Amino acid sequence: MTTIQLNGRITEEGELEIKLPEGLPSGEARITIEISPGEAWTQEELERAVRIEPMSGSEMVKAGLTGGWENQGITDSVEWVEEQRRKRRERRAW
Repeated sequence: MTTIQLNGRITEEGELEIKLPEGLPSGEARITIEISPGEAWTQEELERAVRIEPMSGSEMVKAGLTGGWENQGITDSVEWVEEQRRKRRERRAW
């Protein structure tokens, strides 16, 4: 596994802002958050940050978390995959 260290910022809304370098392959990634020394969290804040609150099916639909491919304008999945591969080869070409 390759390790890349990047700096990011957690917003007041709980979003992680980070700029990824170009050319990273798509796929799974493991995220580790290291808190700066001057920004200590209370135990309650840490527990809230790692708490998992599952959504019901109706909540997922209401939040718009369904229909991933159809919302991306992808009409031909094979054509889309081939286009992504072509772009990746072009980015990695020396």
